Amino acid sequence: MKRSRLIEIIREELQLVLKEESTQYNIEGLLLTNTEERPQKDILSDIRSLPGITIVSSKDYDLSGETSAFSNPNYYTVIKIKVDPHPYPNGFTDEDLQQLFTDIRAIKGVRNFKLNKSIEKKTV
Repeated sequence: MKRSRLIEIIREELQLVLKEESTQYNIEGLLLTNTEERPQKDILSDIRSLPGITIVSSKDYDLSGETSAFSNPNYYTVIKIKVDPHPYPNGFTDEDLQQLFTDIRAIKGVRNFKLNKSIEKKTV
C-alpha cells in the first residue's frame, strides 16, 4: 500500500470519528449525607469515580436549618452531575441510569439521593 493511500485512509477514519455525536446526560438532585460518618469531599469524590460521571458540582441546600457540612448528620446539597455514556459499550439505558442512582445511594455516608429536575439529555 502506498503511503499516500494510507494517509488518505487515516484522514477518512479521523473524519468519521470527529463527526460522531455523543449523548450527555445532565442530572440534578438533592443529596442527603451524614458528614459525621464521612467528610463531604470524600463522598463527592466517590460519586465522581462512578463509571460515566464526568463532572459533579455541589451547592449547599438549607433544608434542615444547618448550613455547614462539618459534623452534621443531616447535610443537604444540590448536586449537578454530567454523565457521558462512553463507558457503556451497549449504550446508556434506563437500567444503567437506575443503577447509577443505586450506586450513589450505596456510597458510605450517603443517606439518600433524589432527583430535583427531570434528566436532561443533550447531544454534543
